[in-house]
Amino acid sequence: MKRTGISILGSIFCAVFAATSIGCSSQNSMLDHITEGTGALQSIQTSGAPIPVEELNSAVGIALVKCFQAGVVFGMMGGNGVVVKKLPAGWSPPVAIGIVKGDFGALIGAQHLDIAMVFSDAAAFDEFIANGSYFYAGAQGTAVTATGQTQAAGAPVKTFVRAAGLYGGASIGGFGITFKQKTNESSYGAGATFVDILNGKFPQPAGGIELSKRLSGGS
Repeated sequence: MKRTGISILGSIFCAVFAATSIGCSSQNSMLDHITEGTGALQSIQTSGAPIPVEELNSAVGIALVKCFQAGVVFGMMGGNGVVVKKLPAGWSPPVAIGIVKGDFGALIGAQHLDIAMVFSDAAAFDEFIANGSYFYAGAQGTAVTATGQTQAAGAPVKTFVRAAGLYGGASIGGFGITFKQKTNESSYGAGATFVDILNGKFPQPAGGIELSKRLSGGS
């Protein structure tokens, strides 16, 4: 029985390590990030709490991330996705991002999270791009499947979440965004900046047009 318990704990620690590695890696291709971001959007839009059409229409920027989190005593989150900006001609090419988070507490379990951060203010979006991280409070709870929306304190950005799995004390509070410089440069070229990419100075990579269509209400 003791060995079984140790084996289970070891498996969960391995999951924690894998989740963290996902979030920190800069080697995943841009298409991988776009696929995960598009998957997160589709998951949220088919949930019980989708992003309202008016929110998408008025958004100046959106970050989409698919995450995994697990933990025993302390938990870690990792995941990948993209950030896009609303331009006069449509949505910009995507910038690859990752997510990393740590929690402390009596946490046992694992959970998949699909997260969409919808920015309604250009200054807030620019600050997000400059800082590379935002921190949220709220969305506490444990559930097999759950959807929720939380307003980030002090910033005109709404966070839409779809969660699946069981995670004690599950929270989307305190996560940090990492911009994947190597992934972005491998797709757009050496020296490509986040600002230039989001301002549409590069063509859409593979998968980018499909994501843009989905954000614009296309099939």
